Amino acid sequence: MKIDFLKTSIITLILLAIAFLINVGPGLIILIAPFSLIPGTYLYMKSRPSFYVMAAIVTLISMIFMTIVAFQMILAILIMSYILGYLLTSRVSRELMLFTMTALLSMYVLLSIIFLQLTDMMPTTKKWFGELKEVYETLAKSEIENGNITRENVTLFNSALDAMQLQVPGLIIFNLFLLILLTLVITLPLLRKLKVATPNFRPLYLWQMPKIALYLYFAASITGWFLSPEDVVLLGIVVNLKYVLEWIMFIQGLSLLSFFLKVKRMPSFVKVLLFVLAFLMAPVTQFFGILDLIFRIKTRIKP
Repeated sequence: MKIDFLKTSIITLILLAIAFLINVGPGLIILIAPFSLIPGTYLYMKSRPSFYVMAAIVTLISMIFMTIVAFQMILAILIMSYILGYLLTSRVSRELMLFTMTALLSMYVLLSIIFLQLTDMMPTTKKWFGELKEVYETLAKSEIENGNITRENVTLFNSALDAMQLQVPGLIIFNLFLLILLTLVITLPLLRKLKVATPNFRPLYLWQMPKIALYLYFAASITGWFLSPEDVVLLGIVVNLKYVLEWIMFIQGLSLLSFFLKVKRMPSFVKVLLFVLAFLMAPVTQFFGILDLIFRIKTRIKP
């Protein structure tokens, strides 16, 4: 395919405008992100050489003139546009798009955070939560002396913060999952109007994770056993990869539950109750997702 200079120029300007807005106000990415993949994906589908030229120009200009945070964000948009375009040309299902893009974006974001923390551009969660504990204990000191609160209350607060700290990577991945879901819901219909063929979502009970996700999950779990806290970078990669894969196993568990409820024709209130329990008991749901990938439990469920 030849380079379409007109489309390349227009979409390059659009993405540079997005990069400029993110550079001025990084918080704007929340509003921009759901629509950000449309220009790049459209160009990829119409002319891959044009996409490569556009990506090179935007990457170079962003690297030179933007902050490191803005550069990481615009680079994420370019990478996700390429991945979505590739998945569309491969004619994969929407759910596979959702999981693939969530997994790759989660790894990109978590590794970007590790990079910013290693370069002291961003505080670690341990430091941030530690400072929060210190502020709370300072404020609570006089209240403890006056007998308004007890030392046990402070200990309980610190324990709650420790638990919250452990949940940070999981919360990041969950929010990225919702972001990708929203992005696909917005992007794919608009691309269809621009005469780009896009697939439809299948029902949850038909969703099936690729087997490679299971192999990567076991590989990450086993590798984590042999790493120590001193292996900062590698440990961070493995732990965050495992968080991503655990989320994928959880979704597979929800798919299995949905299939079971579909086959057994359970009443609506039972379906709602079981889904609530599935979210409250996420490790159990994740375990059943793993079992389904190993033993193909769906094929064994009879009406």
